[in-house]
Amino acid sequence: MAQTKKKFLLLTVVYLSFLALGMPDGALGVAWTGIRYEMHLPLQHAQVIFMTQALCYALMGSLSGRIAGYFKLEHMNFAGLVLMSGALLGFSLAPNFIVLALMAMPLGFGMGLIDSSLNSYVAKHFSSRVMGFLHCFWGVGASISPILMSQMILLFHWRSGYVALATIQAIVVVLVFISLLRGIWRVEDVSPVERLAQAEHGTPHLMKKRFQYFQMGIFFLYTGAEASINIWTPSVLMESRGMEIGIAGLYPAVYLGGITVGRFLSGYFAERLSNITMIRLGFYLSFAGLGILIFSSNILGMALTGLGFAPIFPCLMHETPKRFSPAILTKLVGYQIAAVGTGVALLSAFTGQILSRISLEALYPLVLGLIVCAFLVNEVIEKAMIKQGAA
Repeated sequence: MAQTKKKFLLLTVVYLSFLALGMPDGALGVAWTGIRYEMHLPLQHAQVIFMTQALCYALMGSLSGRIAGYFKLEHMNFAGLVLMSGALLGFSLAPNFIVLALMAMPLGFGMGLIDSSLNSYVAKHFSSRVMGFLHCFWGVGASISPILMSQMILLFHWRSGYVALATIQAIVVVLVFISLLRGIWRVEDVSPVERLAQAEHGTPHLMKKRFQYFQMGIFFLYTGAEASINIWTPSVLMESRGMEIGIAGLYPAVYLGGITVGRFLSGYFAERLSNITMIRLGFYLSFAGLGILIFSSNILGMALTGLGFAPIFPCLMHETPKRFSPAILTKLVGYQIAAVGTGVALLSAFTGQILSRISLEALYPLVLGLIVCAFLVNEVIEKAMIKQGAA
């Protein structure tokens, strides 16, 4: 098999795996209203599912560095996809809330395996452009799922939506299995521009451990904010602002679509503008989008917030090997994934408590506060990098 063909097939499989990873993220927020009315559950019970999934995701992320010492990254990815497919099928068959919560465990473990293994693989072997496109495909999956779920609810039932998601996951499982048999995962590619940049990069790495915690803190804050918007926006729109499900389901789709488009653009421009510039631009756009959402239901606010969030995760992840020693890269990426899961679990749960106790309208001001904190922490790290490089 020609090397270029191998490379093309590898990237196709990697991108499809990340598309599959994104699909559960956009589904539960849309399905939850139907689930809780059918099972007679209060709004905040969604937190149990979100927290279980996110904490299992975080646990798997924290263990991924050790697991990678025994298994190849591509095998970890395959195992994660199998777990996700089975869990989504379990969601569709769940007779009660307890089973839903239990199914969130393998879903979280599977998502943690995929996210940590593929982020480590791409951060080590590929350019920032590939990293941006990788997370673009997460956005594609996350954008498709709320539309798919809302349409399946309108036509059939929320359970049918989870059957459809499980079927798509199963197809990706088969494709990844074939790729493992064909041995295409041995292909590596770093663009000449990226290789030259790496060779000429002489800035010392940050050695103090506190900066590793700061880096993880940005992921904690950012992903907690990202998840809170995705999870709670349908409830805000339907239960506080009076929208029907068909219209409300478009908002997370536009939000996730903004992330998707933004990550495509991030992949295109990251090498030209640098990761840091893209991260800062993302923060500024998200400030504007959240400001709109605080005062109105204008869908432009969702689009701007999604566009702003888009470059933060992939560019920050690709910046990790530049900020820190390659010797700790795999473990640190795993810890960052753990911070992601913890942020999603704790901050989305905290947001849910605030919304249920005070007002659903508190969502967007709260998220804005989290994003401002993440921006400030990133600036602290960047100033430390500049100071160390000048020393």
